[in-house]
Amino acid sequence: MIGSTGLHREPWPELLPDGRPALILLQAPDRQVLAADGWVGLKTIRHCADAATEAHPGWSAVLDDCRLTLHCPGGTLWFGGHVAADRHWRRRLRDHRTLLLITGSFTTPFDFRPAAQGGHLLLLTTPARLLGGP
Repeated sequence: MIGSTGLHREPWPELLPDGRPALILLQAPDRQVLAADGWVGLKTIRHCADAATEAHPGWSAVLDDCRLTLHCPGGTLWFGGHVAADRHWRRRLRDHRTLLLITGSFTTPFDFRPAAQGGHLLLLTTPARLLGGP
C-alpha cells in the first residue's frame, strides 16, 4: 500500500481487498483530524477492511476527473487537489459511492507502514460521487 504520488505530498488511491476505494493522505498541518468529525483510530492495518464501513454524515467527496474535493461537517473544505486515480479505481468509487479516508501520524509514504503497525492510523468513510464517466 505505498503509492508513488505520496512522494510529492499528494494523496494516493488504493483498493481494499474487498474492492472498496481508499485514499491515503499524508498528515498535514492544514487538515484537522478530529474525533468529533467522525475519525476513528486503528490498532493494526489488518483491521482496515473492517473499520469505518458506514459513511459518516456531514462529509462529502466529489471526484471530477482526477480532482477530488473533500468537505467536512459544516461544509468546510478539508482537501482539494489532484488524485492519481486510474479508471478502475474511479469505477469502484462510482459503484461503492463511499470513500475510505486513511491518515495518521505519517508524513512520507515510508512512514505509513510503521504508523499502521503502531496503531497510529485514523479512518473515516465519506459518501462519494463521481462526476462524469470512469
